[in-house]
Amino acid sequence: LRLVFGSQWAAEGVFMLFAVLFTFIGAQFIGMGLLGEYIGRIYNDVRARPRYFIQRVVRQEHLASQEENHP
Repeated sequence: LRLVFGSQWAAEGVFMLFAVLFTFIGAQFIGMGLLGEYIGRIYNDVRARPRYFIQRVVRQEHLASQEENHP
């Protein structure tokens, strides 16, 4: 950054160095989080598991027969 903005820009010293360092490290963490989320979603799709588990199937005929038995 000193080459782009000149030597006056870097006059603040260590604090500016840490500010730039924390910014780049934060960007890396955000990028790694996005990449991890993307890979996790791909992994869930590749497992080919059903999204829902069906506990029982209720049909219209079954409901009608229950209503006739219990007036």
